[in-house]
Amino acid sequence: MRSDLPTICVCPACRSQLTWSDAAVDCTGCGAHYRIVADVPVLLVTESPPGLEERWYTGAPKVVSGRVAGALGPYRRYLWPPRTYKTMRSRNRVARFAASFAEELVVNVGAGETDYGPNVLNLEIEPGPGVDVVGVAERLPLADGCAQAVILMAVLEHVQDAEQTLAEARRVLAPGGRLLVDAPFIQGYHASPADYRRFTEQGLRALLEKQGFEIVESGVAVGPASGMAWVCSEFLALLVSGRSTGAYRLARLATRWLTQPLKYADVWLERHPMAFTIASGTWAVASRPRESPP
Repeated sequence: MRSDLPTICVCPACRSQLTWSDAAVDCTGCGAHYRIVADVPVLLVTESPPGLEERWYTGAPKVVSGRVAGALGPYRRYLWPPRTYKTMRSRNRVARFAASFAEELVVNVGAGETDYGPNVLNLEIEPGPGVDVVGVAERLPLADGCAQAVILMAVLEHVQDAEQTLAEARRVLAPGGRLLVDAPFIQGYHASPADYRRFTEQGLRALLEKQGFEIVESGVAVGPASGMAWVCSEFLALLVSGRSTGAYRLARLATRWLTQPLKYADVWLERHPMAFTIASGTWAVASRPRESPP
Protein backbone atom coordinates (compact mmCIF):
# COMPACT_ATOMS: atom_id res chain seq x y z
CA MET A 1 0.00 0.00 0.00
CA ARG A 2 1.20 3.53 -0.77
CA SER A 3 2.45 5.29 2.33
CA ASP A 4 0.74 8.58 1.43
CA LEU A 5 -2.81 7.20 1.24
CA PRO A 6 -3.74 8.02 4.87
CA THR A 7 -2.82 11.66 4.28
CA ILE A 8 -4.66 12.17 0.98
CA CYS A 9 -7.68 9.83 1.16
CA VAL A 10 -11.01 10.86 2.69
CA CYS A 11 -14.41 9.22 3.06
CA PRO A 12 -16.18 9.26 -0.32
CA ALA A 13 -19.55 9.62 1.39
CA CYS A 14 -18.89 12.64 3.65
CA ARG A 15 -15.22 13.62 3.00
CA SER A 16 -14.29 13.20 6.65
CA GLN A 17 -10.94 11.85 7.78
CA LEU A 18 -10.32 8.10 7.87
CA THR A 19 -8.70 5.82 10.43
CA TRP A 20 -6.58 3.01 9.02
CA SER A 21 -5.75 -0.53 10.11
CA ASP A 22 -4.20 -3.47 8.27
CA ALA A 23 -7.58 -4.89 7.26
CA ALA A 24 -10.02 -1.97 7.05
CA VAL A 25 -10.59 1.77 6.89
CA ASP A 26 -13.21 3.60 8.98
CA CYS A 27 -14.69 7.08 8.64
CA THR A 28 -14.46 9.37 11.68
CA GLY A 29 -17.48 11.34 10.47
CA CYS A 30 -20.28 9.10 9.20
CA GLY A 31 -18.89 5.83 10.57
CA ALA A 32 -18.67 4.14 7.17
CA HIS A 33 -16.54 1.00 7.05
CA TYR A 34 -14.35 0.17 4.04
CA ARG A 35 -12.42 -3.00 3.23
CA ILE A 36 -8.77 -3.35 2.25
CA VAL A 37 -8.28 -6.01 -0.42
CA ALA A 38 -4.73 -7.13 -1.21
CA ASP A 39 -3.37 -3.89 0.27
CA VAL A 40 -5.78 -1.80 -1.83
CA PRO A 41 -8.42 0.26 0.05
CA VAL A 42 -11.88 -0.11 -1.49
CA LEU A 43 -13.36 3.34 -0.91
CA LEU A 44 -16.78 3.00 -2.53
CA VAL A 45 -20.05 4.42 -1.27
CA THR A 46 -21.66 1.25 -2.58
CA GLU A 47 -19.71 -1.90 -3.42
CA SER A 48 -22.30 -3.06 -5.99
CA PRO A 49 -21.56 -1.15 -9.22
CA PRO A 50 -24.30 -1.49 -11.84
CA GLY A 51 -23.81 -4.45 -14.17
CA LEU A 52 -24.19 -4.40 -17.92
CA GLU A 53 -27.59 -5.47 -19.20
CA GLU A 54 -27.47 -8.34 -21.70
CA ARG A 55 -28.86 -6.17 -24.51
CA TRP A 56 -25.87 -3.82 -24.28
CA TYR A 57 -23.25 -6.57 -24.42
CA THR A 58 -21.36 -6.60 -27.74
CA GLY A 59 -18.43 -8.97 -27.11
CA ALA A 60 -17.67 -12.25 -28.85
CA PRO A 61 -16.79 -14.46 -25.82
CA LYS A 62 -20.44 -15.35 -25.23
CA VAL A 63 -20.59 -17.21 -28.53
CA VAL A 64 -17.78 -19.58 -27.52
CA SER A 65 -17.47 -21.88 -24.52
CA GLY A 66 -15.94 -20.63 -21.29
CA ARG A 67 -13.04 -23.06 -21.71
CA VAL A 68 -12.25 -21.77 -25.20
CA ALA A 69 -12.56 -18.15 -24.08
CA GLY A 70 -10.19 -18.83 -21.18
CA ALA A 71 -7.65 -20.52 -23.43
CA LEU A 72 -7.70 -17.64 -25.89
CA GLY A 73 -7.44 -15.00 -23.15
CA PRO A 74 -3.61 -14.61 -23.17
CA TYR A 75 -3.63 -14.26 -26.95
CA ARG A 76 -6.55 -11.83 -27.20
CA ARG A 77 -4.31 -8.87 -28.09
CA TYR A 78 -3.06 -10.80 -31.15
CA LEU A 79 -6.41 -12.26 -32.20
CA TRP A 80 -8.39 -9.05 -31.75
CA PRO A 81 -6.26 -6.02 -32.70
CA PRO A 82 -6.82 -2.52 -31.27
CA ARG A 83 -9.60 -0.62 -32.99
CA THR A 84 -7.59 2.59 -33.24
CA TYR A 85 -4.07 3.68 -34.11
CA LYS A 86 -2.27 6.33 -32.08
CA THR A 87 0.87 7.93 -33.39
CA MET A 88 3.92 7.97 -31.13
CA ARG A 89 3.26 11.64 -30.38
CA SER A 90 -0.26 10.86 -29.15
CA ARG A 91 0.74 7.69 -27.28
CA ASN A 92 3.34 9.62 -25.30
CA ARG A 93 1.06 12.53 -24.39
CA VAL A 94 0.01 11.14 -21.00
CA ALA A 95 3.55 10.09 -20.06
CA ARG A 96 4.87 13.55 -20.90
CA PHE A 97 2.08 15.18 -18.92
CA ALA A 98 2.70 13.00 -15.85
CA ALA A 99 6.47 13.47 -16.08
CA SER A 100 6.05 17.25 -15.96
CA PHE A 101 4.83 16.82 -12.35
CA ALA A 102 7.63 14.46 -11.30
CA GLU A 103 7.81 15.73 -7.70
CA GLU A 104 4.07 16.28 -7.21
CA LEU A 105 0.99 14.08 -6.87
CA VAL A 106 -0.80 13.12 -10.07
CA VAL A 107 -4.13 11.24 -9.85
CA ASN A 108 -4.86 8.87 -12.74
CA VAL A 109 -8.61 8.17 -12.66
CA GLY A 110 -9.58 5.00 -14.52
CA ALA A 111 -5.91 4.04 -14.71
CA GLY A 112 -6.28 0.41 -15.74
CA GLU A 113 -2.84 -1.21 -15.61
CA THR A 114 -0.87 1.88 -16.62
CA ASP A 115 2.25 3.02 -14.76
CA TYR A 116 3.43 6.59 -15.23
CA GLY A 117 5.74 6.77 -12.24
CA PRO A 118 5.79 6.67 -8.42
CA ASN A 119 4.18 10.11 -8.11
CA VAL A 120 1.05 8.90 -9.96
CA LEU A 121 -1.82 7.54 -7.88
CA ASN A 122 -3.80 4.95 -9.86
CA LEU A 123 -7.54 4.85 -9.09
CA GLU A 124 -9.91 2.23 -10.53
CA ILE A 125 -13.42 0.92 -9.86
CA GLU A 126 -12.08 -2.46 -8.70
CA PRO A 127 -8.78 -3.89 -7.42
CA GLY A 128 -6.23 -5.02 -9.97
CA PRO A 129 -2.55 -4.89 -10.96
CA GLY A 130 -1.10 -1.45 -10.33
CA VAL A 131 -4.24 -0.08 -8.66
CA ASP A 132 -3.52 2.03 -5.56
CA VAL A 133 -7.08 2.81 -4.45
CA VAL A 134 -10.57 1.76 -5.52
CA GLY A 135 -13.15 4.49 -6.02
CA VAL A 136 -15.45 6.08 -8.60
CA ALA A 137 -14.87 9.25 -10.58
CA GLU A 138 -18.07 10.94 -9.34
CA ARG A 139 -17.09 10.41 -5.68
CA LEU A 140 -13.30 10.59 -5.55
CA PRO A 141 -12.09 9.45 -2.10
CA LEU A 142 -9.44 12.17 -2.08
CA ALA A 143 -8.94 15.37 -0.10
CA ASP A 144 -9.61 18.83 -1.54
CA GLY A 145 -6.62 20.27 -3.37
CA CYS A 146 -4.37 17.26 -2.75
CA ALA A 147 -3.13 16.89 -6.35
CA GLN A 148 -1.26 19.03 -8.83
CA ALA A 149 -2.61 17.07 -11.78
CA VAL A 150 -5.48 14.74 -12.70
CA ILE A 151 -5.67 12.40 -15.70
CA LEU A 152 -8.98 11.28 -17.24
CA MET A 153 -8.10 8.96 -20.11
CA ALA A 154 -11.15 7.44 -21.82
CA VAL A 155 -13.23 7.99 -18.68
CA LEU A 156 -15.89 10.62 -19.44
CA GLU A 157 -17.76 8.37 -21.87
CA HIS A 158 -18.13 5.64 -19.25
CA VAL A 159 -19.30 7.58 -16.17
CA GLN A 160 -22.98 8.25 -15.58
CA ASP A 161 -22.37 11.90 -14.67
CA ALA A 162 -19.62 13.61 -16.69
CA GLU A 163 -20.18 17.03 -15.10
CA GLN A 164 -19.89 15.63 -11.57
CA THR A 165 -16.73 13.78 -12.61
CA LEU A 166 -15.14 17.02 -13.79
CA ALA A 167 -16.33 18.82 -10.66
CA GLU A 168 -14.60 16.17 -8.55
CA ALA A 169 -11.41 16.47 -10.60
CA ARG A 170 -11.47 20.22 -10.03
CA ARG A 171 -12.06 19.75 -6.29
CA VAL A 172 -9.01 17.53 -5.76
CA LEU A 173 -6.78 19.80 -7.84
CA ALA A 174 -4.77 22.44 -6.05
CA PRO A 175 -5.23 26.00 -7.41
CA GLY A 176 -3.17 26.18 -10.58
CA GLY A 177 -3.27 22.39 -10.99
CA ARG A 178 -3.90 20.86 -14.40
CA LEU A 179 -6.27 18.30 -15.86
CA LEU A 180 -5.64 16.12 -18.93
CA VAL A 181 -8.77 14.71 -20.57
CA ASP A 182 -8.87 12.27 -23.48
CA ALA A 183 -12.34 11.39 -24.79
CA PRO A 184 -13.90 9.73 -27.86
CA PHE A 185 -15.69 11.45 -30.75
CA ILE A 186 -16.16 9.12 -33.75
CA GLN A 187 -16.08 5.70 -32.11
CA GLY A 188 -18.45 2.77 -31.86
CA TYR A 189 -20.19 1.78 -28.66
CA HIS A 190 -17.79 0.26 -26.11
CA ALA A 191 -19.10 -0.47 -22.63
CA SER A 192 -16.73 -0.37 -19.67
CA PRO A 193 -19.00 -1.02 -17.83
CA ALA A 194 -21.30 1.31 -19.85
CA ASP A 195 -20.95 3.89 -22.63
CA TYR A 196 -22.94 7.13 -22.46
CA ARG A 197 -21.54 9.96 -24.64
CA ARG A 198 -19.13 11.42 -27.22
CA PHE A 199 -17.27 14.75 -27.50
CA THR A 200 -16.17 17.03 -30.29
CA GLU A 201 -13.05 19.05 -29.45
CA GLN A 202 -15.21 22.15 -29.24
CA GLY A 203 -17.73 20.41 -26.99
CA LEU A 204 -15.02 19.09 -24.67
CA ARG A 205 -13.57 22.59 -24.28
CA ALA A 206 -17.01 24.06 -23.57
CA LEU A 207 -17.76 21.43 -20.91
CA LEU A 208 -14.44 22.08 -19.16
CA GLU A 209 -15.03 25.83 -19.17
CA LYS A 210 -18.53 25.30 -17.77
CA GLN A 211 -16.93 23.46 -14.84
CA GLY A 212 -14.66 26.40 -14.07
CA PHE A 213 -11.51 25.28 -15.87
CA GLU A 214 -9.31 27.44 -18.06
CA ILE A 215 -8.32 25.76 -21.33
CA VAL A 216 -4.57 25.49 -21.88
CA GLU A 217 -4.56 23.53 -25.14
CA SER A 218 -6.54 20.89 -27.01
CA GLY A 219 -6.41 18.77 -30.13
CA VAL A 220 -6.99 15.46 -31.87
CA ALA A 221 -6.14 12.45 -29.71
CA VAL A 222 -6.91 9.77 -32.31
CA GLY A 223 -7.19 10.56 -36.00
CA PRO A 224 -10.13 10.27 -38.41
CA ALA A 225 -8.85 7.11 -40.10
CA SER A 226 -9.23 5.19 -36.84
CA GLY A 227 -12.77 6.48 -36.53
CA MET A 228 -13.62 5.30 -40.02
CA ALA A 229 -12.01 1.89 -39.47
CA TRP A 230 -14.05 1.40 -36.28
CA VAL A 231 -17.36 2.51 -37.81
CA CYS A 232 -16.81 0.47 -41.00
CA SER A 233 -16.03 -2.62 -38.94
CA GLU A 234 -19.28 -2.30 -37.00
CA PHE A 235 -21.28 -1.49 -40.14
CA LEU A 236 -20.01 -4.53 -42.03
CA ALA A 237 -20.72 -6.79 -39.04
CA LEU A 238 -24.29 -5.52 -38.91
CA LEU A 239 -24.68 -5.86 -42.67
CA VAL A 240 -23.67 -9.53 -42.89
CA SER A 241 -25.12 -10.82 -39.62
CA GLY A 242 -28.71 -11.23 -40.79
CA ARG A 243 -30.15 -9.54 -37.67
CA SER A 244 -28.62 -12.26 -35.49
CA THR A 245 -26.89 -11.12 -32.30
CA GLY A 246 -24.63 -14.17 -32.23
CA ALA A 247 -23.69 -13.81 -35.89
CA TYR A 248 -22.95 -10.13 -35.32
CA ARG A 249 -20.58 -10.90 -32.44
CA LEU A 250 -18.70 -13.43 -34.56
CA ALA A 251 -18.69 -11.21 -37.64
CA ARG A 252 -17.03 -8.42 -35.66
CA LEU A 253 -13.97 -10.63 -35.22
CA ALA A 254 -13.54 -10.83 -38.99
CA THR A 255 -14.58 -7.27 -39.91
CA ARG A 256 -12.18 -5.84 -37.35
CA TRP A 257 -9.30 -7.45 -39.21
CA LEU A 258 -10.76 -6.52 -42.58
CA THR A 259 -10.83 -2.79 -41.77
CA GLN A 260 -7.45 -2.73 -39.96
CA PRO A 261 -5.44 -1.13 -42.79
CA LEU A 262 -7.67 1.97 -42.80
CA LYS A 263 -6.57 3.16 -39.36
CA TYR A 264 -2.91 3.49 -40.32
CA ALA A 265 -3.76 6.44 -42.57
CA ASP A 266 -3.70 8.39 -39.30
CA VAL A 267 0.10 8.49 -39.62
CA TRP A 268 -0.48 11.57 -41.78
CA LEU A 269 -4.17 12.42 -41.22
CA GLU A 270 -3.87 12.98 -37.46
CA ARG A 271 -2.08 16.30 -38.08
CA HIS A 272 -4.45 17.50 -40.81
CA PRO A 273 -5.75 20.96 -39.75
CA MET A 274 -9.33 19.74 -40.29
CA ALA A 275 -8.90 16.32 -38.66
CA PHE A 276 -11.10 17.45 -35.77
CA THR A 277 -14.20 17.22 -38.00
CA ILE A 278 -14.31 13.41 -37.79
CA ALA A 279 -11.53 12.62 -35.32
CA SER A 280 -11.85 9.34 -33.46
CA GLY A 281 -10.85 11.03 -30.21
CA THR A 282 -10.10 14.46 -28.75
CA TRP A 283 -7.99 15.75 -25.87
CA ALA A 284 -7.63 18.87 -23.78
CA VAL A 285 -5.44 20.19 -21.00
CA ALA A 286 -7.14 22.62 -18.63
CA SER A 287 -6.15 24.30 -15.39
CA ARG A 288 -7.96 25.19 -12.19
CA PRO A 289 -7.64 28.97 -11.79
CA ARG A 290 -5.37 29.97 -8.90
CA GLU A 291 -7.95 32.30 -7.38
CA SER A 292 -10.87 29.88 -7.71
CA PRO A 293 -12.91 28.56 -4.76
CA PRO A 294 -12.90 24.77 -4.05
